[in-house]
Amino acid sequence: MARTKKAKLHAALRKAEAQKKQAAKAAPAVEKAPKKQPKLHFPYTKQDTLLLIGEGNFSFAHSIASKLGSGANIIATAYDSEQVAREKYPDLGQHIEEFNKLGGTVYFDVDGTKLHECVRLSGKRFSRIVFNFPHAGAGIKNQDRNIQTNKLLLFAFFTSAQTLLIEGTPKPPKSAGPKSTRTKGEESDSDVEAPMPKKKRTGARESVDTIEFEGVKAEVVYDAVDQYDPAPEDVVEPGQIHVTLKSGPPYDKWNIKHLARECGLVTMRTSNFVLDSFPGYEHRRTLGFKEGVSKDENKEIRDKNPKLYQFISKPKTDESDTISANGKRKKGSKKQALGITSESV
Repeated sequence: MARTKKAKLHAALRKAEAQKKQAAKAAPAVEKAPKKQPKLHFPYTKQDTLLLIGEGNFSFAHSIASKLGSGANIIATAYDSEQVAREKYPDLGQHIEEFNKLGGTVYFDVDGTKLHECVRLSGKRFSRIVFNFPHAGAGIKNQDRNIQTNKLLLFAFFTSAQTLLIEGTPKPPKSAGPKSTRTKGEESDSDVEAPMPKKKRTGARESVDTIEFEGVKAEVVYDAVDQYDPAPEDVVEPGQIHVTLKSGPPYDKWNIKHLARECGLVTMRTSNFVLDSFPGYEHRRTLGFKEGVSKDENKEIRDKNPKLYQFISKPKTDESDTISANGKRKKGSKKQALGITSESV
């Protein structure tokens, strides 16, 4: 009797399972929920005063100004004269025209290694100084000499750029270390020594915008300065130097973090440089754009896992490690210790 009841129960369960499977097959296909849009970090705000170094076709300046809705606080510079730049980059004119309409300022003939000597920049201070994909463009075939030439370029840029940064409030005495706020794609930097001044959140959300770039939709998250209570008058956020580089040889051999540290800088953050955060930006080589030779659609950097390095000046506690107003170290240069000499290039 008990066995009969058990057999009937199993039979009923099998029948119910079969009916469930049949009903699932007959039911209309349910569309899968769309994947969550990736959030792209946009590191600049309208409150920032930006100095862009080594612009090619000025599409980077145009992109930033477009995203911010204004270029009033942006000065974009090129190493070349206007005539040479226009010959190198046929699309330069349209980007400058749109950038100017947004209130941006353009300077030609600006040497990124001698910013402290530029009369047009005299007396100005910036919260962000940005050098996108620096390269000497010397055309040196010997790789060792090429590496040394570009290390010298970065050394001179770091040394000079610090004279134009907004000076921040000295860091408070060290206490228990804060929890890591790194996001996916960011690396830990062992030489981080100067945390940013803390500000109290008011609960306001970050500014988020949805963009479509090359057929892919994504959210861009902007630094929302107004989400914080006003900082005390004696707290000033130190200016930052931003440099983007490709990954892999020979760029890894430039040892940019070590080079920056020897120039008196502290690495704040290393993260992926996400091209989709800058719609309309078109990378151009130092030597210019040549139809049929140069690559379109940022192919020259998209596959090279580019990184964004963010630096601030080290607190000036040691007179031997400070930068004077003319862009020179008060007690000698460390180029020799880094293996950078005029003979090596």
